[in-house]
Amino acid sequence: MTGVVLRCPTCGTTQDHSGECDACSEGEVGYFCTNHSPGLWLAEPRCSACGAKFGDAPPIRPEPTARAAPTRPRVGPRPESRPGPPRAAEPPDPGPRRSRPRMAEPEDIPSVPSLAEVLVDMLEKGRRTGGTIEDAPWREPIEAAPRKPSAVAGCLTRLVLLVLFLIALAVAGLLSVF
Repeated sequence: MTGVVLRCPTCGTTQDHSGECDACSEGEVGYFCTNHSPGLWLAEPRCSACGAKFGDAPPIRPEPTARAAPTRPRVGPRPESRPGPPRAAEPPDPGPRRSRPRMAEPEDIPSVPSLAEVLVDMLEKGRRTGGTIEDAPWREPIEAAPRKPSAVAGCLTRLVLLVLFLIALAVAGLLSVF
């Protein structure tokens, strides 16, 4: 980003061409130098204070090197520090130690065939035995479809439910009257 930019005084956005602000459409953009803190509004595309021009790349500033803060060795305890709690004569028993689980060795891990190997084996077994896809071991046996009730039973069921509903409605009506 260059030191001098075109900035909107209303919303503060910058753009690359003069005229009305593209973001808020409320003000005309003007030249603004970002090399200063706070930035300076300019009447022309060149900053008279630092020499930056609109459209020119900013000068490359060397990054400041980080300096380590000098440290002084401590001679004694700080005056505001308090002495620590008294130490026990013997350290407390940590209890029984648990052994760390050992890492599995490569020979301990069983080899697992890949999906491609499993599929090839299944196809070869099917070819050898002359089996078809219907005989495949992963296919579940087909059960007989459940028997559908007759149309007369469906009508009677609905009729009984309608009568029960009307009785419940009549009882509710009588209770609301009393």
